[in-house]
Amino acid sequence: MKVEIITPQKIEFQDEVKSIGLPTMMGRISVLRNHIPLISVLKPGRVKIKTLKGEISFEAEGGILMFRQNKLTLLLKNFNLKQEL
Repeated sequence: MKVEIITPQKIEFQDEVKSIGLPTMMGRISVLRNHIPLISVLKPGRVKIKTLKGEISFEAEGGILMFRQNKLTLLLKNFNLKQEL
């Protein structure tokens, strides 16, 4: 599935990924390929993305996520990446 992370400044991240774990207002969720369509509010916490090459994680201050047709879009105020390969 495709993930896009967008801040007010630019598109910060855009890649194919295996899965993503997110802190939502209703609890922590994992999104995989073919997940049902979803719109949710993110609460502050760690976002973990499993890519084809390794794992990426960062702390989100909150935001909005939308998943539809195997594309997940995160709208965030800011983005600070930590990569673990």
